[in-house]
Amino acid sequence: MKKKYSTPLLCFLLIFSLLSISIPVSANTGSTSVILDKSTIVLTIGQTDTLTATVLPADAPNKNVTWISSNPNVVKVFNGVLMGLSEGTAYITAMNPSPNSNYGSCYVIVKKPNSDMKINKTSSTLTVGSTETLTVTISPSQAVHWTSSNTEIVQVFNGVLMAQKAGTALITATAADGSNSVTCMVTVTDAPASITLNKSNLTLALKESKTLIATVSPPLPYSTYLMWQSSNPGIVAVSGGVVTGVNLGTAVITAIASDGSCRATCNITVTETGLNASRLGGANRYETSVQISKEGWPNGSPYAVLATGNNYPDALSAAPLAQKYTAPILLTDKTLPQVTLNEIVRLNPSQIFICGGTGAISKTIENQLNSMGITTMRLEGKDRYETSVSIAKELGATSGELILVNGYEWSDALSISPIAAKNGTPILLTDKDVFPDSVKTFVGSNNFYKTYILGGTDLISNQVKNQLPGSERIEGSNKYERNINILKKFESNLDLSKICVATGADFPDALSGSALAAKLSSAIVLVDNNNLKSVTTQYSTKSLKQTDDVYVFGLQGVVSDNVISKLFAK
Repeated sequence: MKKKYSTPLLCFLLIFSLLSISIPVSANTGSTSVILDKSTIVLTIGQTDTLTATVLPADAPNKNVTWISSNPNVVKVFNGVLMGLSEGTAYITAMNPSPNSNYGSCYVIVKKPNSDMKINKTSSTLTVGSTETLTVTISPSQAVHWTSSNTEIVQVFNGVLMAQKAGTALITATAADGSNSVTCMVTVTDAPASITLNKSNLTLALKESKTLIATVSPPLPYSTYLMWQSSNPGIVAVSGGVVTGVNLGTAVITAIASDGSCRATCNITVTETGLNASRLGGANRYETSVQISKEGWPNGSPYAVLATGNNYPDALSAAPLAQKYTAPILLTDKTLPQVTLNEIVRLNPSQIFICGGTGAISKTIENQLNSMGITTMRLEGKDRYETSVSIAKELGATSGELILVNGYEWSDALSISPIAAKNGTPILLTDKDVFPDSVKTFVGSNNFYKTYILGGTDLISNQVKNQLPGSERIEGSNKYERNINILKKFESNLDLSKICVATGADFPDALSGSALAAKLSSAIVLVDNNNLKSVTTQYSTKSLKQTDDVYVFGLQGVVSDNVISKLFAK
């Protein structure tokens, strides 16, 4: 007898059977695909191109790509950058390391270029901040387009490379018609640290202390620090850059990185006075002017200024002109002294400015200079006042400040000449009571707003002063006091670590020295060799404590060592 089942029971059994069957589920195998942005590329030999690989799916855990060339002799590949090496074909394959990954490929054809193109180097190493120039020769001639694969690393403009930061970049030069290209792989490294000191040479007095300042660029690594060493601590002691003279003699101070990677040195001499004094003098004023020229212009000069050594008026305004052309001032007699001629030959100037008319410097001297292949420009006038205007015009001064001095008092003009030269300020001459027409016309036709008048009413009257714009007097009871008052007025604009010293008894040495003082941004201190004035020593004691270098114009009979020792006594 057959069993009979109810309909609900049959339904239950059917559902139970279905649930009991094991149904397989497709597992995620993690397979990936690599898609390239190009399937075919045509290159010429030396040309480059770039393939971009995309790994799918977007959330693939490993998106690394390995690049392979089927024929590296035809095409080489590095991180997707292709370079054609020789004529032929190759497949470039990009593979992902994931299991069951599908690779991407690109068919590359390399042809011979239509033009011949060469670059001066195919690889280069630069430091950050440095530059280099690449050159390309191309035939037939045509324009070249320069590109960098990474402008954050290296920028290129017309072949000039500018290293920006550490890394590598491929520089490509492509012919304008696209037929050829050449490349240079550039590696940029961080610039090594370097140390510079504010002084390379220094003179100390016994027990005197000064501070050396070390500048390190770029900064030293975190674990590295700066050390100071003395080659002879018994002569010069050093601590944290502060150097102290212990005994007479010399020593070398070294600032050095603790890892020894960089260093800088300063040569220190300990003397009784603590001064590095250079005496620039000769047997006469002409030899002294030559010694000054050699000191300031050891490598020659394209320009020079020539003034008479017999009288001062025509050259009192010359220092600003000399500074404009970075030129020395040489002196001449009625005929050109042999020592001056020899110095002109050494300087090898292309042009010489002659201060004054033929009454001061003869036409014969000018012809002699011209015969040497030197161009001359004579700056002259019918008198000393007009000559000062001629020099001011050549200086090119048409506005700002000007300086007015008595045309018969040389010391004031030479006291201020380095300052005027540094600022490009013209020095004009005047009579005591009569304002010369030539000077008045020059001032009135320009836009000067400030006038420094040197001397009291005994040198330049108020009648003259009142005709000048924004006039201000700088006075003193004598030439030495006016010299110091001039320095006080402008000392904030001067480098008082260097001082020039000249006699106040005569003009030639200070005249020649004014060009050197201006070049040094220094000042000239006038001294009385027989009776050093208290106003001068008081100023030195107060304002010249940090003076390191002293340039003495003239020999002992003009400015003695005794005067220098008293002037700069510590």
